[in-house]
Amino acid sequence: MTTNVTGVECGCSSMIVEIPYSEKAVISIGDEVIFKDAEEKEEYGVVKYINRESADKDKIVFTGKILRRATPNDIQRVESHIDAARMAMEQCKELVSAHKLNMTIFRVGYSFDGSKVYFLFISEDRVDFRNLVKDLAKTVKKQIQLRQIGPRDKARLIGGFGKCGRPLCCSTWLGKFESINMEMVREQALEAKGSSKLSGACGKLLCCLRYEVDAYKDLRKGLPKIGDVVRLKKPAGEATVIALDILNQKMKVILGEGGSIIVEAKEIEKAVNK
Repeated sequence: MTTNVTGVECGCSSMIVEIPYSEKAVISIGDEVIFKDAEEKEEYGVVKYINRESADKDKIVFTGKILRRATPNDIQRVESHIDAARMAMEQCKELVSAHKLNMTIFRVGYSFDGSKVYFLFISEDRVDFRNLVKDLAKTVKKQIQLRQIGPRDKARLIGGFGKCGRPLCCSTWLGKFESINMEMVREQALEAKGSSKLSGACGKLLCCLRYEVDAYKDLRKGLPKIGDVVRLKKPAGEATVIALDILNQKMKVILGEGGSIIVEAKEIEKAVNK
């Protein structure tokens, strides 16, 4: 059974919390809201998507719900933690340096009730931060949670614009990061584009490479591969495929007597060595 959800970006942890969709919650994307979290505590967040199929069914907070749009008093309460969060970040940076840990503190947030502090950090390695947590708890005197994030999460939190000129998918509507790999690049014959054109703001392969890969797989069916020798109907003779235009069902071939031409897939009589 499909469970549609509302996705809320939690203000303190920056995680997307998925709550079962309810028509009773009259809200819009971008609204600041107070919701009940997995611990059944009030928390502040921003609505990212509404009435959508869950990005990760195992992480739906079935006990959660949207309680209300954030009131001026709620916003004031959230803002009251800003200075404390800045101080906690500086204290954390000093302790990270003292413990000589290879990590960069990226963001610090207080829970809505002020009892818990979330520290987001970036590191290329796994970090043993047990002693850091102990010292932080003594310094900040709150419950501590440290969470390591990757470059894709960082891009989502910072936001920005993609190569298409639109706001980043990850910072607007994308609820879950899917695996992107070079096989998807090869399926769409994009290898020649180069890494700079295939990488997003995070430095990783573009998330949108996944969007059309299934369509490309269908379109590739029956097409020869690059390097295949094929027999043409017109001009008659054999030729070698050197490039594919999958969307337009065309290919560039080198003729046996030399020279190259663009031919449509329907002009291929058969592949000689397919």
